[in-house]
Amino acid sequence: MPSPYGAQMAPSRQRRRLLLALFATAVSTQAPSPLLLRYADELDLGALTLTLFFAAYAAGLVPSLLLAGPLSDRDGRRRVVVGGVLAALLCTLVLISADVGGVPLLVVGRVAQGLASGAVFTVGTVWLRELSAGDGPDAARRVRGAAAVASAAMATGFAAGPLVAGLLVQWGPAPQLVALTPAAVLLLVGLLGLRGVPETVLERRPGRLALGVPRVARRAYWAYLVPVGLTVYTYAVLSLTVFPLLVADAGFGAVFALVGVSALLVQGSAALVTPLATRLGPVRAGPLAALLAALGCGLGYLAVQPGGWPWVLPACLLIGLGEGLGMTSGVAVCDRVAPPDRRGALLSAFYLPVYAGFVVPTVLALVSGDALRGGVPVLVLAGLGLVLMVLAAGPGRAALRAAGAEHAAPLAPVLVPEAETGR
Repeated sequence: MPSPYGAQMAPSRQRRRLLLALFATAVSTQAPSPLLLRYADELDLGALTLTLFFAAYAAGLVPSLLLAGPLSDRDGRRRVVVGGVLAALLCTLVLISADVGGVPLLVVGRVAQGLASGAVFTVGTVWLRELSAGDGPDAARRVRGAAAVASAAMATGFAAGPLVAGLLVQWGPAPQLVALTPAAVLLLVGLLGLRGVPETVLERRPGRLALGVPRVARRAYWAYLVPVGLTVYTYAVLSLTVFPLLVADAGFGAVFALVGVSALLVQGSAALVTPLATRLGPVRAGPLAALLAALGCGLGYLAVQPGGWPWVLPACLLIGLGEGLGMTSGVAVCDRVAPPDRRGALLSAFYLPVYAGFVVPTVLALVSGDALRGGVPVLVLAGLGLVLMVLAAGPGRAALRAAGAEHAAPLAPVLVPEAETGR
C-alpha cells in the first residue's frame, strides 16, 4: 500500500514548512501598508481612499472565508493552501507593478490578495492542527498549542512585512519596486516548501459544500466568536491607517517608518501573547482582548492630538496584545465546539467578523468626515471595545459553558490510520 504524500518527512518538518507558508502569506498581506500610505501622500488621496485600500482587501476576504474552509472540508486542505499561496505570490507581483497601473491596479491587487490570503489563513490553521495530531505522549499538547503557534506565525508575519517595507519606503531606493520584493521571495520559498506537506483529509466527501455555522455552534458563534472576532483587526487596522494619517496632520514627519514600527508593536505583541491566551483559556482571554483594544484606542486618541505622537507606541502595544488574545481564543473555541467535519466551515465563519475589522476605518472615515481630525470618533471605537468586552464576558461565557467548551480539551483531528491512506 503506498504511503501518503509527504509521509517520509518528519512531522516536525511538515509543520515548520506549513508555518513558513503562513508566515510568508502574512508578510505579503501587510507589507503593502507603508507603500499604500506613500501613494496616498503623493497623490493627496486622503484618509478615505487609504482606508478603501484596506476595505478592498476585506472585500476579497469575504468570499474566500465563506468558501475556503468548507471547500477544504470536502476536497482537502492541501489543494486550497497551495493554490492560495501561489495566488498570493501573483498578487504581490501585481502590487509591485502598481506604480505603472496606478490606483485601479492597487485596488484589484488588494481584492485578489484578500481572496488568496483568506484561504491560506483559514485552511492553513486547520491543516496545522491536524498535522499536529499523532502518536506520542505530547500529541494532545501539540494539538492544543497549534492554534497559538499558527496565530504567532501569522502575527509575526504581519509585523515583519510592514516593518521591512516601511523602512524601504522611507529610506530605500525605488520604494515602489523594492518594498514588496522580500515578500515575493518569501512566498516563493513557502510555496516550494509545501511540496512535502501531506494531506490530512483522506476521505473525500463529494456533494454540495457545507456552508455556514454548524447548528451546534450557533449560540457560541453569535455570543462569543462574533464580539471577540471584532476585536482582532478593527483596532489593528485603525492603528495602521487612521493613526498615522492624523499624526502626520499633527506635524510628525517620518510617518512611513512610524507605520512600520507601529505594525511591529501591534503584531509582535500579538505573537508574543499567544501562549498566554492558551493558558488563560477563552473565558478570560476573550473579554481581556476587548478591554485591551479599548484601552489602546483610548491612548490612540491622545496620540492624534498635536504633539502626542509618542502615545502611538503604547497604544499599538495594547492593541496588539488584544489582537493576539482575541485571535487565539477564537480559533480555540472553533476547534472545541465544531464537529470534526465542519471545523473549516466554522473557522471561516469566525474569520468573517475578524476581517470585517478592515472595513471599520473606512466606515469611520465616511461617517466622521472632518470630525475625524479631532480624534473623537477614535474614542467612540474605544467605547465599542468596552461593549464587546461585556458581551464576551456575559452571554459569551454562558454560551461556552452551554457548549461544554469552557474547560474542554480540543477535539481530536480527523485522521485515518496510515496503513489505510493514499495520496
